[in-house]
Amino acid sequence: MTKLFKPLFPILYQGSSRRASGRSGYFEGWYFKQTTNASTSAGNVNRAVSFIPGISRASAGSRDGDGAFVQLIDGASGTTRFFPFSAGEFSASDDPFEVRVGRNRFSLSGLSVDLEDESGRVRAELEYGGTTPPSQPFPWPGVMGPYSFAPFMECYHGIASLDHRVDGYVEIGGGVQGAATTMIGFDDGRGYIEKDWGRSMPRSWLWVQCNTFDAAIGPASFFLSLARVPWLGGWFNGFISILLVGGKEYRFASYTGARVELLTFDGSTVSAMLADRSWKLELTVRRSHEGSLAAPMDGAMNRRISESADSWVRVALKRRHGAADVPFFDAFSPAAGVEVVGDVDSLRP
Repeated sequence: MTKLFKPLFPILYQGSSRRASGRSGYFEGWYFKQTTNASTSAGNVNRAVSFIPGISRASAGSRDGDGAFVQLIDGASGTTRFFPFSAGEFSASDDPFEVRVGRNRFSLSGLSVDLEDESGRVRAELEYGGTTPPSQPFPWPGVMGPYSFAPFMECYHGIASLDHRVDGYVEIGGGVQGAATTMIGFDDGRGYIEKDWGRSMPRSWLWVQCNTFDAAIGPASFFLSLARVPWLGGWFNGFISILLVGGKEYRFASYTGARVELLTFDGSTVSAMLADRSWKLELTVRRSHEGSLAAPMDGAMNRRISESADSWVRVALKRRHGAADVPFFDAFSPAAGVEVVGDVDSLRP
């Protein structure tokens, strides 16, 4: 596939046309999250484990060099680990899509991981099935809509799969302290894949993702990203949200005419309401164990943010009907990924 068509496929590596030492810096990272099936897991609970492979190219004149990496998030404890690699150990292919960091491989059909640091060894062999990409209404190539084509955005976002089956295992070693090795089995687990690329992550943002709702309601997935976006010398609050239920998408976004009508945050609980002419979506988030992740700033992975992978989230969708709203979907997830970063007040309507 030629570089000319890569922007139409956000999951692909977009940085191949960038200079190895881009003047303004460059990063690209993929987020592979998998959650166990509570009915087949120890303790009958959902447990999430995420891997983030990526590449970082610092801006010209920076003391930070280029490098590749894999990050790990264990939702049960909030433990995070950063495994550094040289930039030369990163590679990507388009057909079929695959990202490689050292001997670690990530694709739309699964991943194979073998990592080690002073905390121990991490191994994983996971198979994915039935990936569910979001719809792409013509002519937009991804979930950012018309902003996908803006050449000066500091950060771009893409989703490869809102929901898919996961089978396999993740083994997290105990390290030199002699702690027991943890084996996490995935038998009909659920997965999610997204990515970001550009110069820097936003100054402030809210991100929520979950696809482990009550099995009785059938497959469902929810995603929200709300960020303070620099634009033509100023700022605006841009957002994208998708609820996938019953095989149908309900999308709220800046470019669809939807709006954020409510956003509150008391340090532990987030409440939000999104609305358009036909629907209202109400969201409640209670954060749980958080770990520290490396995030890009001018290409270099030297910013620290917090993410929880086992937060509690309730999502309620209502159809507008005169003076009353008609409930359509109301469910909660105990294994949601959540990031609340920067000045939340700046994100309020």
